[in-house]
Amino acid sequence: MVTILDIAKAAGVSHGTVSNVLNGKGNVSSKKMELVLRVAEELGYNLNKNAKLLRSGDSQTIIMILPTLALEEYATFYESALKEATARGYHVNLYCTYDNPIKEVEIIKEIIKERPSGIITVSSLEDANEYYNQLTINKNDIIFINRHVENALEYISFDFKQVGVDMANYLNHFNKKTIGVFTDEAKYSNESDFISSFLNQVNNKDIVISQSNMAHEYENAFNMMQNTSFDFIITTNVSKAVKLLKAYHYGSSKPLPEMIALAPFKNTYSNEILYYFQDYGYLGESVVKKIILNIHLKNKSHAKIYHNIGFLNKHLNYSKFDSQMNILTIESPTTEALKKIIPHFEKNTNIHVNLVIKKTSEIFEIIKDDEAWKNYDIIRLDVVGLSWYGQKIYKNLQGLNHNMDRVLENIPYFLKDYYANINDVTYALPFDISIQMLFYRKDIFENEIVKRKYFEKTKSELKIPTNFNTYNEILKFINESDFDLVKELNGASMITGNAGTIATEYLLRYYSLKGVLLNDSEIKLDESIAKDAMKLLYESYRNSNVVDTNWWGEEVKSFVDGKSAMVIGFMNHLSVVSQSNIKDSIGIANVPGDTPLLGGGILGITKNTHKLNESIEFLNWLNSNEISEQITLLGGNTATYFLSNSSVVQTMYPWLNKAKKTIMNGKRESAFENGQSIDLKQAEEVIGKYMLQLLEEEQPDYDQYAVKINEELEMKQGNLVTQH
Repeated sequence: MVTILDIAKAAGVSHGTVSNVLNGKGNVSSKKMELVLRVAEELGYNLNKNAKLLRSGDSQTIIMILPTLALEEYATFYESALKEATARGYHVNLYCTYDNPIKEVEIIKEIIKERPSGIITVSSLEDANEYYNQLTINKNDIIFINRHVENALEYISFDFKQVGVDMANYLNHFNKKTIGVFTDEAKYSNESDFISSFLNQVNNKDIVISQSNMAHEYENAFNMMQNTSFDFIITTNVSKAVKLLKAYHYGSSKPLPEMIALAPFKNTYSNEILYYFQDYGYLGESVVKKIILNIHLKNKSHAKIYHNIGFLNKHLNYSKFDSQMNILTIESPTTEALKKIIPHFEKNTNIHVNLVIKKTSEIFEIIKDDEAWKNYDIIRLDVVGLSWYGQKIYKNLQGLNHNMDRVLENIPYFLKDYYANINDVTYALPFDISIQMLFYRKDIFENEIVKRKYFEKTKSELKIPTNFNTYNEILKFINESDFDLVKELNGASMITGNAGTIATEYLLRYYSLKGVLLNDSEIKLDESIAKDAMKLLYESYRNSNVVDTNWWGEEVKSFVDGKSAMVIGFMNHLSVVSQSNIKDSIGIANVPGDTPLLGGGILGITKNTHKLNESIEFLNWLNSNEISEQITLLGGNTATYFLSNSSVVQTMYPWLNKAKKTIMNGKRESAFENGQSIDLKQAEEVIGKYMLQLLEEEQPDYDQYAVKINEELEMKQGNLVTQH
């Protein structure tokens, strides 16, 4: 067995140096670090993390006790909890009881020696004292899930009473008499809560309840099906519903009744089963966060009830047309997702959709033509154009349709101000909300050798940049280094395909220095701040891989392909990151300066459309939970899912929570405080035109460029600002 002494001897260094390198401690030079790690690898030495934890006396283990992973809800719960724990440096050890109390008591005795930090359990026991009397762990660090065991101090559950109410209310709308209910044993509080609230709420129905433990579930499914003819059957998990489907398939000539199942929230659809969702992925993530918080807090919390998602708002009754409509949009990940699912809209409404895809610049040219835009019923417009063009081309959406009004009501005001409203009147719906974010390679930024080499060169610690001076310093370090980890890597990429895209790069830096574009009643740069922002942009440009394209996706592709260590991009173009091979080594942070530009687009119904009802039907379809979910799973994003806490979305887009917080700091100055709109696109193109010229020069005169931009903005002021 290889020891630290063996490594020290082979590397020709001290025992203390090897120990410091392997434990990430001490002031060891990068050359010695590389030497020790290479020798350790050659000798076949592996640092035993568990032994390291035992030496420090700090257990980082969470025990999870579940009935089984064969049920989707528990598998989803475990998977999400494991991911969250791993991200926070904890291990999860899983045990399954198969709802056998004797087995669970044996497990409790077995885990004593593991000295866990916390325990998460869906218990089959009657009394929590079985845990408390056996284990020395703090009682608050044992969390009971869904089943409220007697004397349990920490208890977290979904709202099963509300499940019963919601399912009863759903059935009360139908003239169906005989209802079957297939549940787990009523000794578990979640099952009894559901049954009691369901029976209290349901009206004038014949209810037949069958309860079954896990071991006899299939047998009892056959018994239930053969004894009664049902109009509806409700089950409290998907496994029971599937077993009933099999029982009807193999053992009955009766027609299959309509079926409702309680289910974990995931990409699930069935012609035979209507699902009522609970987000077990979100629950798993939240419980791990809570238990880690409990470990470090003196004041513990004791209970929490999580809301159910419930039935998705499906279009159960589509309006039928014999018609077609024209929609104008841009090439983007959300448009690609939309193309894939438009057949669903067409077959349910009998409306054929002509989806016309143009570049952003082409759409603005169409809008400027007083006749061309009238050929379309719905137009996707970039967010920079809403305040200037919205009233010209769009209908007021308020009061057109009850469902649409409900969609509008659910949009928070901070989003309405940028993505929907002009002077408090709603002309559009958010389509693909986006902000700029910084993505970085964790494997680079957290590597001890890289960190040490950076310190040796800059005399500062390698951290995620919070300002553009540090950002540029990191770019320069990576570009000038030639050691193995970074020698074929660029610090970042930058796109320079047109004036509009480079303007956003510039304004990001300008805003990071607290600059403003709209001063009193003028569109004008603060010349002192403007010059400093130009210097920052110029240095970034000189140290980035320059991509001559006007599509943000190329910049992101360079990052995903492993060619750059960082990328600052708009979120709606970063969906490919979630499907990349480097997904698990990607970190997410706010942009330097913490003032990102808002991006993405909006959808509105054109004023002159002859297909108003068809357009309303499309926007309601698009903003339903069901369709928003599909667009998100296919790589796009909508307002509904931007605001969602769904674990499905969080798994695909782990940056979404940060984006939802950061968007409050987002900026895109498109109107003065008095309500006057500006042609922001044209203003940005003025800025971008000069930035492209500046970047081509060897020694640019920043003072001259700041003056030139302001002179042209002043000259065009009359064309850039609406007149009251």
